[in-house]
Amino acid sequence: MSNQSLIEKLGFEATDKVVIFHIDDIGFSHSANIAAFECLDLGVASCGSIIVPAPWLLEAAEICKKNPKYDVGVHLTLTCEYQLYRWRALSSVDPKTGLLDKDRGLWRTMEEAVKNVKPRAAEAEMRVQIQTALDCGVDVTHIDAHMGSVLDPKFIPLYLKMSREFKIPAFLPRITREDLVLIGLEEQADFYLQMFSKLVENGVPLLDYVILDTMNEQPDKVDYYCKRFAEIKPGLTHFLFHPAKMSPELNAIVPETASARNQDYEAFTNQKLKECAENNDLKIIGYRELREVI
Repeated sequence: MSNQSLIEKLGFEATDKVVIFHIDDIGFSHSANIAAFECLDLGVASCGSIIVPAPWLLEAAEICKKNPKYDVGVHLTLTCEYQLYRWRALSSVDPKTGLLDKDRGLWRTMEEAVKNVKPRAAEAEMRVQIQTALDCGVDVTHIDAHMGSVLDPKFIPLYLKMSREFKIPAFLPRITREDLVLIGLEEQADFYLQMFSKLVENGVPLLDYVILDTMNEQPDKVDYYCKRFAEIKPGLTHFLFHPAKMSPELNAIVPETASARNQDYEAFTNQKLKECAENNDLKIIGYRELREVI
């Protein structure tokens, strides 16, 4: 099943600009939870994903249980990038798994996680994260990747296994050799291209485009996003952002990105941004629609 036929199965024309406006990092803080669900209530943001090992999972899950309309997945993670704000693996604290660094937290970088985490441990951790969200009452609509760690060749077969096992779509961008070279994966290009070719043959839906370079401060972030909306092409686009409401908590956790996250929150709760999406004729969906189709 091609992406074009997927779009048509969703009820759109092949030439439509279909966009998944996705909130990353739900659950990582109270500030993020407040912002995320306000953004979802506005209607431009269509879905998001929870960092299940993070401290504010239970609040996010409780909100989802009370509002089953929310389209929320699991932000599968093998990393915790913050210097002083840490979370651990859910499946094991055994050092032999390679899941934990010297501070007994998940690794701070993707490179460290890929180097150290054993594949069997990664599989167990992904499974436990999804099952924990389900056990907390979240209707898990999809899986995606925090910091991209589970999309490394070492782990991506296990990531796809989770998609099949739980019968939920996985965040998977269509990618070219040129794309892989640009992001530093030239040596692994053949692996990725062969794998994605097989996925297409097997009818696995792929995203046409991914917009992820939005973690930045702008003089006017509504204007910035309106310009980004105007650049969206026909096809299926995953457009991610990281809203969090400014607070002492947020400043303490992420002083370097607190302002950018707050700008995302303010932009995606601004009526002008909703009007901008409408003016650019963007067809907004979430992952629940994809789950129903596949």
